[in-house]
Amino acid sequence: MIYEDDENFDRQMLNLLEQKEVIYIRHDQDVTEEGELKKPHYHFVIKLKTACTISALSKRVGVAENMIEPIKKSFNGSLKYLIHFKDDNKYQYDVEDVKSNSEKLLKRFRELVTDEIPGGDHAMSIQEYIHSQPDYVKMSQVGKFANQNGIWNYFIRYYSYLRDVVKEHNADICSKRYHTEVDWNSIY
Repeated sequence: MIYEDDENFDRQMLNLLEQKEVIYIRHDQDVTEEGELKKPHYHFVIKLKTACTISALSKRVGVAENMIEPIKKSFNGSLKYLIHFKDDNKYQYDVEDVKSNSEKLLKRFRELVTDEIPGGDHAMSIQEYIHSQPDYVKMSQVGKFANQNGIWNYFIRYYSYLRDVVKEHNADICSKRYHTEVDWNSIY
């Protein structure tokens, strides 16, 4: 894993992409337990031609050893993790967000996940709750509603979308209150 705000980010990215088979994704919608967005970062899965130590890989790609994990369960499991596949407690990234320097590896990933991506049935009930509120809505209110109704996992999964619904709702309230059009994209 590497962070965009790391001073060595560009060098790390180039070094990682020079490895034989690499597949990766940018995570910018991960949320802490408190509902705060984590800073943007990239996850990589590297298929090495020959085995090496974490120390050797760390030196080769310029990434600290503590940011490198060996595959614990399975290679396929690591590929699925890139989009948080079927992890209802985490934001679900789109298959198209995953990039690779290997068509073979990208095809393997897509075959693993394409037919089984879960839907978001409960996201609509959260959206209805937002639109039913007579005043401005905070994300903490939405999180509380989701938690009380046993659909916290959908709140996390669709956090980015729901944040936009809240912005749109709040802009509509503001427009009605002050009789002027408000661009919801300009709300916080």
